[in-house]
Amino acid sequence: MACNRFYNMGNRITLYREKVNTPLTNELFPKPQRIETFPGSFQIPAPLPFNIKEKSFEIIKEHLFKKGYSQDQAAEENAILIRKEKLPKEEAYRLQIKTNQIILSADKPVGIFRGLQTLDQLVKNSKNGNRLPCLVIEDFPLLERRGFMLDVSRCKVPTMSSIFSLIDLLAQLHVNEFQLYIEHTYAFREHKTIWENSSPLTPQEIQQIDHYCSERFIELVPNLNSFGHFERWLCHDDYKHLAECPDGFRREEPYMLRDHGSTLKPNQASLDFIDSLYAEYLPNFSSKKFNVGMDEPWELGQGWSKNQVREKGKDKVYLAHLEGIRKLVESHGKEMQFWADVLLENPENAKLLPPSASPIIWGYEPNHPFPEQAHIISSCDLSYCIAPGTGTWRSFSGRWPNTRANIDAAITNAKKFRAEGILLTSWGDCGNHQPWAILYPPLLYGGAQMWNNQHITEGELTQAMDQKLFQGEIETPSSILQELGKLDEIIGSKIPNSSLCWSILFDPQPEKITGLIKEKHTLNQFKDGLSLLSSIRDSAAIKSPHKSVQLVRDEISLGVAFSTIALQKGIQSLEGKKWAPLHSTDPIFTTYQKLWQMRARSGGLSESLRLLVNSTTNT
Repeated sequence: MACNRFYNMGNRITLYREKVNTPLTNELFPKPQRIETFPGSFQIPAPLPFNIKEKSFEIIKEHLFKKGYSQDQAAEENAILIRKEKLPKEEAYRLQIKTNQIILSADKPVGIFRGLQTLDQLVKNSKNGNRLPCLVIEDFPLLERRGFMLDVSRCKVPTMSSIFSLIDLLAQLHVNEFQLYIEHTYAFREHKTIWENSSPLTPQEIQQIDHYCSERFIELVPNLNSFGHFERWLCHDDYKHLAECPDGFRREEPYMLRDHGSTLKPNQASLDFIDSLYAEYLPNFSSKKFNVGMDEPWELGQGWSKNQVREKGKDKVYLAHLEGIRKLVESHGKEMQFWADVLLENPENAKLLPPSASPIIWGYEPNHPFPEQAHIISSCDLSYCIAPGTGTWRSFSGRWPNTRANIDAAITNAKKFRAEGILLTSWGDCGNHQPWAILYPPLLYGGAQMWNNQHITEGELTQAMDQKLFQGEIETPSSILQELGKLDEIIGSKIPNSSLCWSILFDPQPEKITGLIKEKHTLNQFKDGLSLLSSIRDSAAIKSPHKSVQLVRDEISLGVAFSTIALQKGIQSLEGKKWAPLHSTDPIFTTYQKLWQMRARSGGLSESLRLLVNSTTNT
């Protein structure tokens, strides 16, 4: 196959301190910080009893019951002894497996919970007559804050089942923070016009999610954009009076032409309106933190605030409004997090922030200036984190090599410049057309790296996906998910924040993409891409009796199909030929709807589908 030269599995590098390297310990994911194995083994009884020696740890016994263990407070041998031990970090744990007992110790219940995830992996993966190797594991997190944020506003609101499954996966990865990015997909009582076609999250559902997270020692941090990205509100007549540019705006970079606003006026009326939303939204969360967004106020200074911005500067107008938001947040008993892009347009402004403001530095390319930005924020003694991305939005395939390097850079600089941690972000820009499954490689990789930052080969990541997504089934699509994510690398695309295939179909300035293709790409590159897609299509076509495996195969096949359509259109451009678009009745659109509803609610589907149909059926 023409693209084989791109496949490099690499060599395994381990940071374990081991006497014996056993296959069972190699399968642990995330890798513990330290493992020492010894001769001998522990025979797993059925059922495996546990004995909790510390009263404050009783809160985790329900997790033990769900895993099939039984409680026996008299058991000392052939059992799990759960006890308190002073360890240097709150989430640290020590797991000892002896020939006659298992001892799991920690200082806090969260440490016991983290250790249970590791023990559960060992028990599930034991292949030697239900025996576990004798060992000592000492484990603790590299970073205090290890978060994941999912965009649930750009068309796709996941079902509760999908959200709960995702939270279970986050728990297995030792992630301790979860955010659901919301613009309009919350059922505000007085604003039905805004959300009625979006299948929003209800107050009761948010409370259920909060409780589900809390049981798994994950903090559900509220996230509600509070300034920019307000177009879902400001397109309606009843809200246009709040807009910076009520009749729309135009900008060149990034190119936008809107007939309605996307940013609120930076004034007291907007603060009062936002405060009314906070009063209804925030009581659903137990977290004391709150991400207010505040990123990308695209048209700030073009309309209502034009004179203010001319006199004071955009940065000072923004900072004054940010201060008003901070005071609102604190009046509701929360601590403010916000995206730092506008702040960092003039880095000196970081010195003006109060200690209670917590910036989030975001960037989604490997060469993002994390070192410079993190140094500035850190030097102001602010609590902050760094947000890389999954690289899955504006894509049908993901951008896996780019994403991997982006995550690595973020974690390296978070550690170097004393950030609290990482918030891995997964967006859904412009219709959320990405197959759900392409999220998995960056999520598992990022989750593990946030915990320990140890080298992970593609083979190890494949093995982890097999175990955590497909319960160890054979012939899984784990490896082809990673191969699909290499498409942009193979065709030589380096478009920031987007895959070339997506841009070929959706870019609002198609003439620029056509020019880029002719300038930067060759026919052979696109043919290499088609060769890769053909190989993946064949692999994904293998039917599986297991629903979880088959669903991911179907999602991969859909991503391959749309990527193929885009590359064929690109080839036509290179050859100077006219592209033959799809017909609106093409069965691929029925498949798109079917797979959407396997993971997400129906609200937003019609909009996403309309965008997709328009991009693939028009010349």
